[in-house]
Amino acid sequence: MQDISEVPTKCVKTTVTMDLCASVQYIDFEGRSDGESIRKIVSLIKPRRLVLVRGAQEATESLASFCRSGFVPGKVFVPRMHEIVDATTESHIYQVRLKDSLVSSLHFSKGKDAELAWVDGMVTMSIDESKADLGTDKDINHPRFGDGIAIPTLEPVPPHLVEGHQMVFVNELKLSDFKQVLLRAGIHAEFSGGILYCNAGLIAVRRNEAGRINLEGCICDDYYRVRELLYEQYAIV
Repeated sequence: MQDISEVPTKCVKTTVTMDLCASVQYIDFEGRSDGESIRKIVSLIKPRRLVLVRGAQEATESLASFCRSGFVPGKVFVPRMHEIVDATTESHIYQVRLKDSLVSSLHFSKGKDAELAWVDGMVTMSIDESKADLGTDKDINHPRFGDGIAIPTLEPVPPHLVEGHQMVFVNELKLSDFKQVLLRAGIHAEFSGGILYCNAGLIAVRRNEAGRINLEGCICDDYYRVRELLYEQYAIV
């Protein structure tokens, strides 16, 4: 019996006129949550600081009053159009001026997103008469001396007082990324039990319980080569 893979079909097209009984209702939510939902969200999230933008002024002020009643422990900002607000959460940050002699003595190491350097310095208060008008800003409390303002200045510590420091390795290295670095350098590397073995197990790179990278293996040229590649993944200061 012949197998028919396609069943014969026939398309019939008919035009029918129907009366649709419906009405259109406008809901002024703009695809966003309503006031009650926003209040519930804020009460659950409990943000430390909150910036309210857009929305009608009356509704925004009502939500701001609700947040200030105890649901937001920090500041609640209601900026106007093109207004800039400072929502910095860290309050123990101070601006200091760096002496040119200090900047020129720094040795920067390139990190992932920035360049880092170790600073041995001491803070002194220098008088700057050009900043006298800052005293009119109530949000800035600068000590005043005569016609000038005392500006914290970071100066280099005398060389005989510098005690030195242990090297600091800055980076969050992933062993999977370091494996690719080794392979590009022509060093065979593979994982086994969470440990990265190099050159048939001659050298092992592992992460301990504290999250630090340990390098183990026989003292040989390959060991120092792997160590050099490992150091290159960090900003050392």
